[in-house]
Amino acid sequence: MPLPVLHQASPAWRRPAVASIRARAHRGLALLALTALAACAQQPADTPAEADPGAIADAAEARAHAHMTAEPPEWDETYAAFEVAAEAGSSTAMSHLGWMYEEGHGVAADGERAAYWYARAARAGAHDFAVKLGWMYLAGDGVARDRQQAEDWFREAIDADHQPGRIALASVLVSDAVGGREPARVAEARELLEVALDDGYATASYFLARLYIEGIGGHRVDPELAARYTRIGAESGDARMQGWLGWMLAHGEGVARDRVEAAKWANLAAADGDGFGNDLRLALEAEMPSEDVRAARERAVNWALARR
Repeated sequence: MPLPVLHQASPAWRRPAVASIRARAHRGLALLALTALAACAQQPADTPAEADPGAIADAAEARAHAHMTAEPPEWDETYAAFEVAAEAGSSTAMSHLGWMYEEGHGVAADGERAAYWYARAARAGAHDFAVKLGWMYLAGDGVARDRQQAEDWFREAIDADHQPGRIALASVLVSDAVGGREPARVAEARELLEVALDDGYATASYFLARLYIEGIGGHRVDPELAARYTRIGAESGDARMQGWLGWMLAHGEGVARDRVEAAKWANLAAADGDGFGNDLRLALEAEMPSEDVRAARERAVNWALARR
């Protein structure tokens, strides 16, 4: 017997069931909507899960600074606010907590806790604190003296291409060689310093000049390179190196002899309080004609004015 052909319209007996299903669906959707609205009403707009960590850190730091600059400072509130900012990722807040422990502001002075917060700041991108930790461990300043830890922190800064880390480690290696410790490492120091100088850190020129002037650790002496690095330091405003450059010019050491130019640099060094430069200035002026003395002073003034 063939099956009956069903009409496209739903049979009468199915219509009440369809209507019931639709009604239940509408009620379910309404219930879900009400539940969602209730949840939104109960949840604050700036819940920690949704809030921007940077905004949290900024607001907490602002509170911390307000408490810290109060009269008298409100150290407990300052600490609490910096801690919130630090946990939100602020390297500045981390370094402030380190400073509070280092100096004993609102907490008992504790070098190890200071080092903990400085380390967090360094690893959060504040590379100056990697250098600071290097010096702390080298000197045993608030922490146990640890030469290896010191070098590790300097190298952490170096690995981040932070040039003060290169200069710090190089200066330690140069100082070691002066004292007879691992003199062969002056070659490593020179390489570190050259990279820093190439990146615009004129401080490196001081140690490079010393290597080529003094032959520290068996390093080769080279008057011309010594004069070159000395000039870089002098031009950057280093009074010590201005005095050295004056001496080199006065004696023709690595450069052509020029007593007026020597007196110019000696004047600049003396004006910035350098004793060696002042002694050189007095010695040169005692032997120079008055017109050369005036010319040297005028050059010094013009150089200083051009830097303003």
